[in-house]
Amino acid sequence: MTQVNKYPMNSGEKIPWVYEKEAATKGKLPFFSWYITNPHERITFKRVNEPFLKHVQVKAHAADPLEVGDRIEWLQNVLGSMQPLVDLAQVGISVVDVSDPVSTDEDWTIEVENQSAVDITLMVNPDYSDGTQPGEITAITPNIEITKEE
Repeated sequence: MTQVNKYPMNSGEKIPWVYEKEAATKGKLPFFSWYITNPHERITFKRVNEPFLKHVQVKAHAADPLEVGDRIEWLQNVLGSMQPLVDLAQVGISVVDVSDPVSTDEDWTIEVENQSAVDITLMVNPDYSDGTQPGEITAITPNIEITKEE
């Protein structure tokens, strides 16, 4: 999920990503946490290399409720944008669905942490190999003829 930082909400910003069970120890806001909602969903031994779905919940954590809303909306936009989808596709991952945000604020009596979460459904193709670009382009020689009309 840290690859999402390649498309920052604010120029030069890198928001930390932590596993959900470590979120309480994170301390400094804002950050994102992630959790695979059913980690043992795909345990089969018959078809090991077939595509499968993985469900991930991602939460934005921030002190300001408006910021947490902006961050989760930014995440939805990134996961629906062409370049991030192409980057994921090149490693055999497709974004199938991103849910609407759900507020999951927590009141710790001393301090309120604002949270918003989305559920993301990914299709993982473990056998995928990007064969569309086997090498690098060294040069382009255009074959263009310009004729002058009189």
